[in-house]
Amino acid sequence: MHFILGGAFNGKHEWVKKEYDHLTWYSAHKKDSLPEKLPGDKVIAIEGIERWIREYILENEQIDAVCERFQKRIDTWMEWEQETNGTVVVIGTEVGKGIVPMNEQDRSFRDACGYIYQYLTEKAAIVDQIWYGIPQRLKEELT
Repeated sequence: MHFILGGAFNGKHEWVKKEYDHLTWYSAHKKDSLPEKLPGDKVIAIEGIERWIREYILENEQIDAVCERFQKRIDTWMEWEQETNGTVVVIGTEVGKGIVPMNEQDRSFRDACGYIYQYLTEKAAIVDQIWYGIPQRLKEELT
């Protein structure tokens, strides 16, 4: 798994398109559903994970339930990678920097993103951060 995070409109999408050929995209920005079962394609890009997290928080799900839901989904994607020798590329926007929101749902969203991003970072073999179009490798496990 390859996890890419960075600021909004900082070039994550374009960088992924340059790094990988023949991607199958699932994008929250285009109102796609969060995929559970993945097709047989070799590289799957899942973009805008923070939007799906916000959606579940706005449905009044508790942080623990949202984190558990995403952890199970991430584990399912990792199983797919092992079965197919494919790659899942998860793209998320950084939402944890700055002032802590006053609104409880906004704080819950921010916290849930932080917990889920930590899980993604732990599980992913490669983690890149992209700011202003410049990638910085944070983690790379050799297999």
